Parts: sequence; structure tokens; C-alpha cells
Amino acid sequence: MSSTDPASLLELYNSKLSSMQPYIDTHAVKIIRRLKELHFQAYLVGGGVRDLLVDLKPKDFDIATNASPNEVKKKVSYSFIIGRRFKLVHAKRGDQIYEIATFRRAATDEELQTTEQEDRHLVEENFFGTIEEDSKRRDFTVNALFYDPIDHNIVDYCNGLEDVFTRTMRMIGDPKVRLMEDPVRILRAIRLSQKLGFTIEPQLRAEIVNLKTELLKTVLPRRREEWLKFFRLSNAPLALMELYDLGVFEMLVPSFHKIFQDEEQRENFLSYIRRFHYCNINFADPNELIPAILASYLYTTQPVGFKISDLLEDVTFDKFAREEFGVFKAELGIFFQAMQFIYPLQRKEAYLKKGERRQRSLVFHQSFLLSLKLGLLTQQLSAADILFWLNEREKFMSAEHAFVVSNESR
Repeated sequence: MSSTDPASLLELYNSKLSSMQPYIDTHAVKIIRRLKELHFQAYLVGGGVRDLLVDLKPKDFDIATNASPNEVKKKVSYSFIIGRRFKLVHAKRGDQIYEIATFRRAATDEELQTTEQEDRHLVEENFFGTIEEDSKRRDFTVNALFYDPIDHNIVDYCNGLEDVFTRTMRMIGDPKVRLMEDPVRILRAIRLSQKLGFTIEPQLRAEIVNLKTELLKTVLPRRREEWLKFFRLSNAPLALMELYDLGVFEMLVPSFHKIFQDEEQRENFLSYIRRFHYCNINFADPNELIPAILASYLYTTQPVGFKISDLLEDVTFDKFAREEFGVFKAELGIFFQAMQFIYPLQRKEAYLKKGERRQRSLVFHQSFLLSLKLGLLTQQLSAADILFWLNEREKFMSAEHAFVVSNESR
């Protein structure tokens, strides 16, 4: 029997997921067990299943079921319905939220004809269907895999297991139609292929190039969300090169396109990106990740340096940050403040001459830790500087702790 025979692949991957049961979230399993005990279908679905199959740690464990949102809310404790039109159920377990979605199906032509044009996308998302119908509505084959962790069974209607085996990123249905439906899928296809180490299927890749202009029709907040995910990838430099090679930067972020056209600037920019891990940038926090990206951009395009006061009036920088990358005004404020705060951190001698109260105020300033990271990233601060400042902060923290313990023991 061929290793790519559907039956043998199903057996192979069922066995793999069964062996990975300890890595599957126990709360998600309990929710599924509860729904199955009430005679509903319930599965883990999407990225969580996909990531387990390629030996990645899932970030989320989403659940799909044939129970309606109201039935889920009634039967699953600590759950609530979100969304007025596209209804999902969120079940809270400790600090975690588990998303439970009812199987959906595509709307019929007759159903769409009775709907206003601007509401059609929302309506299409709200017809409940079967697990097979739900599978075929999803974007990529590897995201349309359902797994029952109770009975240890994978459901695959879209040949997703074969694409996992051959490491292929393939669109469900006609790539042109599906990308036209939602052009942000272009960014998702590129990002997921880079995250998983998959090859984009040739027809999908061709349509990405052909339809990249459709991305201009998407709203900036959705694009911004995808941009940040690209920088969180372990191989971010390769992923950014792919965006350049496919012409996506030229279409959406011409400032990055210009950098990547110049070999020296490109290598300088990517060297900053590679240092994010070394500088301990918190990738989950946009208030750290965005300033790191902005600093990398500025020190690439203005290597001799710049004045923060000049940046406030710099139309080119403002256009890049706000219109191309989607940076919020508050995030720009955090960036400017952190960059300005690097200056007092460069003046250790002046700091040591200050009184204890002023020293303490400096090391507990809201920009202190971020400024250390940006200073190290841009090489305005050395590793020795970082060690000095962290020791100073630790000194005051230890003194405060000792003071609290002393008072509590009285």
C-alpha cells in the first residue's frame, strides 16, 4: 500500500495524534467530551490539529460542533455567545478562552438574492450545515482537518492529510475564486507556508501574483494583523523575502519594497530583524514589537541617525507607519518616548551623580525596559550598558523587597 494512500495516511496520522494526546489541551478535550455525551458531534479543528501533525505546539485549540450556539451555551458551563450576526461561543476556563463554532455551510443563490450586497459576506457565514459542508468552506486543505480526541479519529474531506504529508499549501476550491472572496488569504497563504515549511501549490502561487492588487481592497487593520504575524515567525527574514519576491510589498508597503530593492539596505534591515530574539523583544506585545520594527526601518533608511523632533514632522515616515503598516497613534507615542529615553541611558556618569530618588525614578520609568531593548537592537547601548542598568534596577527592587519584608515581620 502506497504511503500516500488515503487509508494508510489516515492510519498514520491517527496514530500520531493519539501519541500526542498529552500535548492536547485538557479543557478542550473535556468540552468535546461534554458535547459528545449529549450526542452532538464535536471536534478539534483547524490550526491546532494542523500544528500537531507537523510537530508544532498549537497556540489555540478551536472546537467545531453540530450543536447550535444556543445549545452550546446551555450545555457547556461558563460559556457565552459572541457576535450579533456571526455567532460563536466562547467557553472560559481559567485565563483561557475556547472558541466553539457551529458547522457552517455556503448560502444558496436564492438565499443571497434576498440579502443586501454589503451584507452578503456576513449572511454567508451564518447558515448552519454539516461537517462536510463546513470543511469545504475553509480556506486551505491543511486547515480543514477535524480530530476527535475522545475516539482518536481524524475527519478529512479535503485531502488535507495528503497535503500535510507532501508539505503543500493548497487552497480548497478554485484559488482565483477563493482569493477574490477574501484577498487577505494571500497573506495567510504566504505566512502559513513559511511557518510550516510548506511549498505553495503552483496554481495558488500564480493566482497570488495575479491577484495581489486585490489586497488594496482590504482594510488596513486586517493587513496589520498579518504583518505582525510575519515578524513573529521563527524564519521572519525568509518570509519577508517571499513577500518581496511575490510583489506584495510593492503593492502594500512600498517603503519595504524600496529597502528590499537595495541589497545593502535589505541585508541591514534583515540583520536588525534577526536580532529581535537576542534583544528579548516580546513578540506577543505590539507595544514592543512595533517599536522594534520602526527602529529597524529608521536605522536602515537613515543609518547616520535622526532626531525624534524631525520625525514628528517627517511625512514619509508618518505615511509608512500609519498608512502602510497601520501603526496606531498611541504606538507611535510609545516608540518616540522609548527612543528619546535611550539618551539618558547613554550617560551613566551623569546618572551616578544623581541622588537616590532621581536614580530610582529613572530605572522605574515606563520606557526604561523597552529603551534598553531598542538601544541594544540599534547598537546605541552595549551589552555592558544593559548589564549595568539591569543591575541598577535590581538593586532598587531588592531594597524595596527587603523593606516590605521588614515591615511585614514587625
